[in-house]
Amino acid sequence: MKEGLALILDSAPLTWTSQEDRHLLLCRQLVARGIQPVLIFSAPIKEFEQKFLDAGALMFYISYEKGPLNFYRTLRQVVRDNNVTLAHIIFFDYFSPVTWIVRAAGVKRIIYEMQNSGVFRATSWKRLVLRARTRIMTAPMTRVIAISEFVKEQLVKAGIAKEKIIVRHLGVDIERFTPDAGSKEEWIRRFNLPPGQIIASTVSYLRPFKNPDILVEAFRELKTRNVPVRLFVAGGGEMLPGLKELSKKLEVEDYIYWLGNVSDPKSLLQASDMFLLVSTGEAFGLVLAEAMACGVPIVGTRSGSLAEVVEEGQTGLLVPVRNYEDLATAIETLVTQPALRHKMAAQALERVKNNFTVQDAVTKTLNIYARLGFKGLF
Repeated sequence: MKEGLALILDSAPLTWTSQEDRHLLLCRQLVARGIQPVLIFSAPIKEFEQKFLDAGALMFYISYEKGPLNFYRTLRQVVRDNNVTLAHIIFFDYFSPVTWIVRAAGVKRIIYEMQNSGVFRATSWKRLVLRARTRIMTAPMTRVIAISEFVKEQLVKAGIAKEKIIVRHLGVDIERFTPDAGSKEEWIRRFNLPPGQIIASTVSYLRPFKNPDILVEAFRELKTRNVPVRLFVAGGGEMLPGLKELSKKLEVEDYIYWLGNVSDPKSLLQASDMFLLVSTGEAFGLVLAEAMACGVPIVGTRSGSLAEVVEEGQTGLLVPVRNYEDLATAIETLVTQPALRHKMAAQALERVKNNFTVQDAVTKTLNIYARLGFKGLF
């Protein structure tokens, strides 16, 4: 019987950008090595299901919301029926008991992949309690994959042993995300933009740590300076209604286009002259690599992992967190210096090809499996 490897995911694929590309390629390469990939979701994901089945993966749906006991019983049967000897858990919070349930179901080699953003800020007794809780909840994990050096630093602060953590960046499909010179003209026509306008974009779920209000403040400043740039915001979230009100209050409705959720932002990225991400404590920012793969320079913040993805001064410009004036100045610099913008665009594309491809991410993931003694990968 083939040795099985389970990828255990929750409902996060609904908000994936190009992570399905990585998991699909991973499944194909496991099958090619005689290993049976077993994907476990909380609910059917129709837009991806057939692709994974065609790649040779088995798919099961086990909802943790129905209770830990039901999750355990169903998972145990899947593990036994498919000879699962290694589990790779993604998208669950590391405080979740899922890793303990996976161990109880009979899997001894467990990899947990941390993709959550945020900064560990606990102090005093709260810090001690959180670190103790972390050590207990992560004890079954054989290895922890951090998707950036920044995430590794936060995990160590939270109480996970440094030697247990492996850094492996995310990657994008550079055959899917590519430059397209015709996309900008399409967006100019679609929105009837004035001649000579520069297109800036951002793609994210609009939550407080993303600091989207600072983008609105920056574009008020840019309007005051008569800088010919327009912002397209792809993403929904709890902050969207308030942000629309803020743009009205600051009289920048003609500078910002709120697109809501966009199922495939690729054409927007390809149409952009620059991409903006102003988060605090970003875990990786996969969309940064997607934009760079489309030949788009970045304006972002010196926070979280952004300095790992964006080479400051080469592939983009970084500014302090929540500083709308410096942000506006960085945007204005790229608007008014087309030669610099084009140079950064080319270097951004090259940086992704050399560091953040989906193939590189899959190869490094397979190497992690092999180091844990998983058969068929040597």
